[in-house]
Amino acid sequence: MDNKAYHHGNLREELVTEAMKVLREQNIKAVTLRKLSNSLGVSRAALYRHFRNKEALLTAVAALGFRMMRESFERNPQPEKPEYALAAIMENYITFATGNPKLYKLMFSRGIFSLPVSEELREAASDACSGVTEILKRMKSENDSAVSINTAWALVHGLSLLINENLLAVNEDGNTGHALIAQGKGNPSSKQLAEQISSSVSAMVTGISETVPGS
Repeated sequence: MDNKAYHHGNLREELVTEAMKVLREQNIKAVTLRKLSNSLGVSRAALYRHFRNKEALLTAVAALGFRMMRESFERNPQPEKPEYALAAIMENYITFATGNPKLYKLMFSRGIFSLPVSEELREAASDACSGVTEILKRMKSENDSAVSINTAWALVHGLSLLINENLLAVNEDGNTGHALIAQGKGNPSSKQLAEQISSSVSAMVTGISETVPGS
């Protein structure tokens, strides 16, 4: 018989927070309902009142990740000029993604999107994207901004994955690129990564700006 407490305050929030902690400190396989039950001192039955399985819990963790991403965008004042604001939010995106690699991988994992997507996850992801959407609408027509959003996301997402998977290297000329192409002599330093991020974002923003009618 399970003698653990059935109620535990705001258990749903605590479950998501604890799962997030385990994910960051260990890995996704370490996140199990049994372990969470033990660490929080509650019954398995209490956990199942909030999440029917591990996948449902991980979906809630991913939603929290998107909310955290949105908060990271809002932490610093946004420049008034759209081009500078876009560059800032793109660099903030990469900073969040590379600072939370395991969480970021979960947020964009195929398994999460193979499930019936919860309204919580859909809303959190949409809110995280809304800042970029509004900036691009100030720069371009609505149809063009939709294309630019996908292009900007592809750049920051791809660069974030290259960094998280240690797939960047420095060639003999000191340039940073994909390890297979750069035939690298070593991993880029923090300064070289920062320069790569800044130059990539700058090129992206310039490209978007130059396609704005009348610019």
